[in-house]
Formats: sequence, structure tokens, C-alpha cells
Amino acid sequence: MHDPDFTTADRPSLPETVYVQLRQAIHNGVLKPGEVLRQEELARKLGVSRAPLREALPRLEADGMIILRPRRGYSVVELDLEEIEDIFDMRATVEEKAVRAATARRQPEDVRKVRSILQDMQSIKPANEADRRRWLDLNFQFHNALADASGRKHLSRMVFNLRSLVEPYIRVEVLITGDVGQADLEHARLALAFEEGQIELAGSLIRVHIQSTASRLLNGLRASRSLR
Repeated sequence: MHDPDFTTADRPSLPETVYVQLRQAIHNGVLKPGEVLRQEELARKLGVSRAPLREALPRLEADGMIILRPRRGYSVVELDLEEIEDIFDMRATVEEKAVRAATARRQPEDVRKVRSILQDMQSIKPANEADRRRWLDLNFQFHNALADASGRKHLSRMVFNLRSLVEPYIRVEVLITGDVGQADLEHARLALAFEEGQIELAGSLIRVHIQSTASRLLNGLRASRSLR
């Protein structure tokens, strides 16, 4: 039955759907860093022709998530430790600016959204991989909700893109260790500062949180690579 509140214009286009699916596959490690993207195989798995795929791939390249190599085609970007550290440094600066702006102009609906995501995260006891993946999805939403509350779409987009670049590595670390206790505590403090309009404190807390995440991730990656 036709729903008058949901028109064809409201539905995402096929290239948009393919773009989102590929981005999530990279985030979740289904498409791994360095993996070559074979378009015929991707189209088959997604159940689409190559046409929407050809529209989606340049968008992912523009986001910095994949790279086009001569005679090899597209592959998922693979970052070395220095690049990961550099991206986290940029994230700390950009996200601090976004959170400060968000805290200054927060609206009741922004606070409710951040609180709702936080409560969902805190309700998860990540004892298995499915729970950890759900927590990671909410974690991504939490950071996006704070950035979006800034009302600055270009700044929010920068936050999204920088986080997307390191999201696969964050997920590997969390999926292996299952350790989200410190992150939950940091999120709770940040949400409270945001809710209370404490601009300086919120900016400081997001920077410390990102630096803490970077430290855990880089230490884990260094340890795992030293064992190879």
C-alpha cells in the first residue's frame, strides 16, 4: 500500500545505498585495509549492476577510504602507524572545535539524542562479537550526534571523514579486547558537560577521549605487529 508520508523522493538512490553499504563494510572490516575491490564480485554480492557501483566508488575515494591505483583498480586504504597517529591528532583538533560549538548552541533535542545513544551504549555488556559490533555502531553515532549539534555541516563532515578513516582500526582493537569500560566512562563525562553547557570542559574531555583512544589503539597495533 502506498504510504503518503514516504514518497519516492524520500528513498535513497541505488548509488547512495551502495555507497552506504560499502562504507559500512569498510568500517566493520568486511572489506579489509589494503584489500583490492573487484567490481564484478562486489556487484554480485550487493545484487546490483556495475553502474551504481561506478558512482559510489569515487565518493569513497573522495572520503579517503579507498584509493585508485593505476592498472590495479580501487583498494581499501591501508594506513601505517604514523598515518593513524596523524589522523588522531587532526581528529582531536577538529572534534574539539565541533564539540565546543555544539555545547554552545545545543538544543533540548540534541541533548536527548546524545543521552539516548549513551544509555543504549551503557546497556550493552559486550561479552560477544555481536554486542561489541552494536556498541561500536552506537559509538560512531554518539560522536556524529555531538558534531551534528554544532550546526556546522562542513565541520561535522570533517569529523565524520576523519573518524571513518580510522574506524576499521578502532573496531579491530575493540572486537579483540572487548574493553569499552574506559570509553563508557569518558562518554558519560562528556555527555554531562555537553548537557550542562560547560564549553571548556566538553572541549577538554573530547580531546582527552580521542587521545586515550589513540593511545590504546596504537599500543595494541604495535604489540600485534611486533609478534609477526
